[in-house]
Amino acid sequence: MLRVVVAMTLAAGAAAWGQILVRRGMQQVGSLENYAPMALLGYFGQALSNPDVVVGTILNAVFYFLFLAALSWADLTVALPMTALEYGIAAVLAVMILKEVVPPLRWAGIVLVVVGVILITWGGAGAHSEP
Repeated sequence: MLRVVVAMTLAAGAAAWGQILVRRGMQQVGSLENYAPMALLGYFGQALSNPDVVVGTILNAVFYFLFLAALSWADLTVALPMTALEYGIAAVLAVMILKEVVPPLRWAGIVLVVVGVILITWGGAGAHSEP
């Protein structure tokens, strides 16, 4: 179970950093306002050439590969809920890096999600999904 917790904690961290970087990159690119085909191509070309978007996308791929490993070691009902750790990490990073304001009710919801992940993880400690 320890390797699942480590892999999923690293995965959640990678995904949270990835989302922060993608958001920052998209703030640099600007808002999508024109939906004409050529304008869309230009817009997404600009997004895909933004370094923050590129690195954020790579970090999201790291998340996915770690998640695949975790699924080979644990039940889906243990590994999948652990992805929600990303919410807590992303909220802290959003405050620190993006200077977002997170209202108390949202923090309370994030805490409930993280506590739920802890309960699910403890409950899955004895379960094995290996054939």
